[in-house]
Amino acid sequence: MKIIVIGAGELGRLLAKTLCEQNHDVVILDSDYEELDRLGEKVDIQRICGECTSIEVLKKAGIEGVDALIAVSGDEAANILSCQIASRFGVKQTICRLFRSDSISEADGISHEDFGIWRTFSTPESSVRKIYEVLNNNAVLEKIRFGHPDACMAIVRISSSSQLLGMRLRDIACGSIFENVRIAAVLHGDQFLIPHGNTILGKDDKIYVAGRRDYVEACIDWVTSDSEQIKHGRVVIAGAGVTGMMLAQKAASAGYDVRLIEPNRRLAESVLDDLESGVILMHGDPTDEELLEEAGVGGADVFVSAADDDENNILSCIISKRMGAGKVVALTHKPEYIRIVPTMDLIDCGFSATLTAVNTVLRYLGGGALRLDANLMNFGARLAEFKITSRSPLAGIPLKDCVLPPCTVLALIFRGEEVITPTGTTCLQQGDTVVTIVTRDTAKRLEPLFPKEKNNA
Repeated sequence: MKIIVIGAGELGRLLAKTLCEQNHDVVILDSDYEELDRLGEKVDIQRICGECTSIEVLKKAGIEGVDALIAVSGDEAANILSCQIASRFGVKQTICRLFRSDSISEADGISHEDFGIWRTFSTPESSVRKIYEVLNNNAVLEKIRFGHPDACMAIVRISSSSQLLGMRLRDIACGSIFENVRIAAVLHGDQFLIPHGNTILGKDDKIYVAGRRDYVEACIDWVTSDSEQIKHGRVVIAGAGVTGMMLAQKAASAGYDVRLIEPNRRLAESVLDDLESGVILMHGDPTDEELLEEAGVGGADVFVSAADDDENNILSCIISKRMGAGKVVALTHKPEYIRIVPTMDLIDCGFSATLTAVNTVLRYLGGGALRLDANLMNFGARLAEFKITSRSPLAGIPLKDCVLPPCTVLALIFRGEEVITPTGTTCLQQGDTVVTIVTRDTAKRLEPLFPKEKNNA
């Protein structure tokens, strides 16, 4: 695909690099030369300095012949206008980063389609959704979404009380639960394993469980003990910015006991009237142990650091874990922390707001895009989606008879509105989308098995 990325900030640069690595023809546009220079010399991306709302600049970027325009700059109005201009030039896939929920109002008959926008996303909303999905269970480290709304892949840590501890996968006997999900990968210490029947799961192993969302949830309930499940417990949140406020409101509405810490007095005072009843707001430094003790961190089920300062977020999580918080979740923004935070023993969940936004865009684009996962990235692995076309040699053949690269596990199949957990007797059909976890080597070896249609090549 030919793609224009608007904005060369941290999000724009990571998105452009990722798309370039996936062999898309990328042009990045920004009005700041310094931001463009931060891409480095090794990345083969055309860079254009200019205003993204200028028709002449957009023409220079090739707006008349691109497949998609993705506007992720820090200027919401400019993002909206550049998408509107692109739609007038016939660009079908326009993706817009928004910062305020009131920019679009369906209730007032003002939709994103009115501005020529195909899809929208908000980085705070994406981050809140990511964090909220792991609040109710200590063993769940992340839930990964796909283009299909009913599909899910959960990363679950095997604890000392898990029913899977010490078991060989072939010996698991729990009715139909594991017949409807697939364990697609296992992270065992510093090893990345493709599981097989003789794989034995150890304490602190991380398993990737894929399937239809309801089956994955049932599997999580079976795998984890009652003590790991959090039923409307105490959640302490550091940071009353947009992300922290959204998370506090959502958690309080669901019945959690929420304590919110904000170091900026003016911000704390300004949000006080907007809080759900029952939310306790405290002013102070979330790295201050006395304040954390007053907030009840030692008895908290979950501590979440969702402020704008990455270093303070990491530090407050480490302190809270040492003080006795059951589960700690750190939200960071700088791409440099994407690989680092998930390796920290005292941080249970490390989410990157930037990476979450990139994956949201990749999910929208579909078409075989590789998805980035912070844990897998440390092992050189990624999530990938492949499309079965009329040219695929796998079409119509049972999986047990397909010749696939060694250690390949097909985790999911999307067929229309259906989510299929593949077995040896499953036959791939034209139009299917296949989800698998790949390394750089296996991705190259799988490509010939999933050729594109000739008119899309």
